[in-house]
Amino acid sequence: MQIEIPCPKCRNTRMKFEHAEPRNSDIVTCFTCGHELGTLAFVKARMMAAFERMRRQALQRKN
Repeated sequence: MQIEIPCPKCRNTRMKFEHAEPRNSDIVTCFTCGHELGTLAFVKARMMAAFERMRRQALQRKN
């Protein structure tokens, strides 16, 4: 599985997981610098919150 999120430390987008089939409890780690971004479930929740904010802002602009 590949997700493209920038590492806050080095801005690389390659991440590695503990298992071949990532689980929500796996720690997402930057492939280049080794920075830990948190669990997969935490990263997913942050991404969903960001998409929701973007969606709300787009709706506000249309109105």
